[in-house]
Amino acid sequence: SIIQANGGSTSANHARRLAVTTVNSGPAGGVVAAAFYGRRNKRPRIVSVDMGGTSFDIGLVEGGVSRVTTEGAFQGLPVKIPIIDLHIIGAGGGSIAWIDRGGALNVGPHSAGAEPGPACYGRGGVEATVTDANVVLGRLNPDNFNAGRMSLDRDAAHRAVSAIADQLGTTVEEAALGVVRVVNANMIKGIATVTIQRGIDLRDFSLLSFGGAGGVHAVDIARELGMAEAVIPPLPGTFSAIGLLV
Repeated sequence: SIIQANGGSTSANHARRLAVTTVNSGPAGGVVAAAFYGRRNKRPRIVSVDMGGTSFDIGLVEGGVSRVTTEGAFQGLPVKIPIIDLHIIGAGGGSIAWIDRGGALNVGPHSAGAEPGPACYGRGGVEATVTDANVVLGRLNPDNFNAGRMSLDRDAAHRAVSAIADQLGTTVEEAALGVVRVVNANMIKGIATVTIQRGIDLRDFSLLSFGGAGGVHAVDIARELGMAEAVIPPLPGTFSAIGLLV
């Protein structure tokens, strides 16, 4: 079976004939899993956020059901099929920090991607990313990353963020905290676009945060939005795959 953009499933043959029905179906799996998890844990109203390496995918669950629209888009093109209502912005663990011409700190939408990845991965990346900032701040354990399968290079993260600090005229730690605050602000604005600006009161919602980087930022985001709680599900790095199963 193949998951569809609307969160349902179809056969491989049907997906081959109508490939458009699989647009954004991977991220849709995350919202399906969030709805399933919410129903099982008596949390019918959820804002689901998937923070991976390059993007931050925002979905809405009400009454235990994900919201579906026919006004979707993919790569800037309209997609007129039933599709889970997802708002995607360029914010993730690999999002690159940079200084604009006015001297202001920005984060994303460009990403270091999987290769070379953040500087702390030791794969040749030299630009400061959100993950590097979290390493500098001690929010990630460099000696027990990826369930202990990988160690992070503290010095490389420090060097990358130092380049930003030099341009800002701050300490490395202050620059790292600035990177985290800017990416959080970007994600908060993205959530507000699909909730508060539509008249939805977030105080009644749980923030369900998954993806490889989501848990590090979830509490800050929920607190800033006045939400009651931040929930981190089991196996958050593979949570979208759980949506394929359920």
